[in-house]
Amino acid sequence: MNNKIIRVSAITFCLFMAACSDSNSDDSSVVEDTVVDSGTDDSSVDSDELVLDVDATLFLTGENVSIDTVSCSLSDGTETLCYEITSKHTATEHDMGPWCPETIYDTAENGGLWFDNGEINDLDGEFILNLATYYDDPGFKMYEDDGSVRRMETAEQCAQGADPNIEDEFTNMCAQCLPEWVSTQVSYLIPITPSKQSESVVLSDGPTLEVQGVDYGPTVRGLAFNGVRFDHPADIDIILAGYQIAPVDDAGGHVNNSLGYHYHGDTGMTTRIEQSDGHSAMIGYALDGYGLYAKLDDEDNEATDLDECRGHTDDTRGYHYHVLSLESNEFLDCFYGAWAE
Repeated sequence: MNNKIIRVSAITFCLFMAACSDSNSDDSSVVEDTVVDSGTDDSSVDSDELVLDVDATLFLTGENVSIDTVSCSLSDGTETLCYEITSKHTATEHDMGPWCPETIYDTAENGGLWFDNGEINDLDGEFILNLATYYDDPGFKMYEDDGSVRRMETAEQCAQGADPNIEDEFTNMCAQCLPEWVSTQVSYLIPITPSKQSESVVLSDGPTLEVQGVDYGPTVRGLAFNGVRFDHPADIDIILAGYQIAPVDDAGGHVNNSLGYHYHGDTGMTTRIEQSDGHSAMIGYALDGYGLYAKLDDEDNEATDLDECRGHTDDTRGYHYHVLSLESNEFLDCFYGAWAE
């Protein structure tokens, strides 16, 4: 197999997937015993040459997700084929929300999660009550004298209160937008066959967080199998500057008034493709076509041979990434693959 690329198509991949034919037919969040067989003796395979096509059958297609094959141009100038994945950004495996508790007396089940300073906090009423202490800033008081939490209650408040140039009436407010307030449908291009580059490219953190003079990759890190996007880091400093917090739910997602529901971290609640060898579960695809896998394996260990993009290669999955955990406020910092432009 020397000097020969081993390319496993989505069809071949599906044939060796346990329960592959059922992955789009129900909302189960776990698919058991995934294996990939390249048809060769693993001992003769140079893992650096193994390239797996994106397996479109893993996506939960239906009312909320559709997939087409289209021609596309990649960032390295390659003309190729991409999957065009159109998503309504709706999670089907788990509830979306809750986010902001109603009162300072509510328990953790009535609110979401707030991550900052490398910590994840349950957004219960007590956390809201003690925000001034947590941030050592007496300017925080996100509740009324009767104990009710000041939070966004309408679609209009969601649209107006999310402006970085926040108006006084939206300060000290728990920022939440409900899915029913936002109707969105976005198409994403992912190259069917990923193309590894010689150098990595830093991913964009959004226009407010970019450094001038630096060429960035995409803002979107990838897609979960339910079609919901894995997004760039939350703009926590900007949110806090307006004396707001914008929690995510227990799945690591919240709603933006322009793009809808999206994830800022992996908490284990989306569809996961378990690996028969104990490797970390697959949770989606990066926008460059390489597989996205959870941070920890079945024994809660993290891979030790990851490159600067949190990627590495093995004989079963080829090159792939391992995402960070929610408290990191990031999935991946960079791509090694070319993406569709």
